[in-house]
Order: sequence, then C-alpha cells, then structure tokens
Amino acid sequence: MKKALKTIMLALVLTSPAYAGQIYGSLKEDGRAVANAGFEVVCREGSFRGTTDGYGAYSINVGRGKCTFRLNYRNQQPSVDVFSSDSALRYDFDVVNNNGTLGLVRR
Repeated sequence: MKKALKTIMLALVLTSPAYAGQIYGSLKEDGRAVANAGFEVVCREGSFRGTTDGYGAYSINVGRGKCTFRLNYRNQQPSVDVFSSDSALRYDFDVVNNNGTLGLVRR
C-alpha cells in the first residue's frame, strides 16, 4: 500500500504543470486599447505566447520567477521585466513612443 501511494504521489508531482501562476492585465496606447496584438512572456521554463483581446486585455499562465514580457506591435518589440508567483499578478502597461522607439511603462 505504501509503495502504491508513493508511486501515485510521484506521478502527480511529475505531471503537474510547469507554470506557477497567471499574469494578466491590459495594454493601452494614448488611452486606447492595444487590441489583437501578439505578445510573448519568456521565462526560465520556456516561452509563452498570447494575443490581447479586442479591449487590449490579456491573461496567460507562465513560469515562476523573473520573466520578460515582450509585445509585438508596429514592427517593434518593446519589452519589460515581470515577475510571476503562485498567485495571479496584474500588469497593466502603456505603450509609449520615445522618438520613434516604443517602450512599455507599467500603469
């Protein structure tokens, strides 16, 4: 019985998801939603891709720890560091234009 229980527990640990938590929020530029824009979150565990909805909102499960949020927008890829934990974290960003170079600033 103990061996079977250990085997089941090991199987549960090995098949649990690699991601830790959820990152969610919204993206805006000049007060308007950045709709249907592709983004990528790169963490130690891998790369996670998504697309904002029609209101500029996004939600994605990612790896634990420090990650890089990269937006694919207007032929540029502005990025910013984010952190993920076991609980969901909100990151709302404004896309800013600095002399033709796009950047992300947390609201």
